[in-house]
Amino acid sequence: MAKPKAIQWLEEQTGQSIPYTTEKQVSEARERHLSVRVDRATAAALDAMAAERGATVSQLVRELLAQAVTERQSTVGLDAQALVDRLAADVAEVRRRLAG
Repeated sequence: MAKPKAIQWLEEQTGQSIPYTTEKQVSEARERHLSVRVDRATAAALDAMAAERGATVSQLVRELLAQAVTERQSTVGLDAQALVDRLAADVAEVRRRLAG
């Protein structure tokens, strides 16, 4: 997209190049906004979790989503044996917690 005429005129007058970012470039650089609907019970649980952490619900949800994506990325490349080993370790941890 061409620079607006006012910026072009100013560049001609000053002999300097003025950086110009289009609205599209600005919106592409921003983080993506997501909107989700949850039932009342889930909303209440999220409110309680956020309050426990001293955070807003938005901050909590961003944190939870980041953790979920990180966990998926850490397991997506594992082969079958590595997945079995990880599952066995998780089961052992659950048994340890239930016993203790």
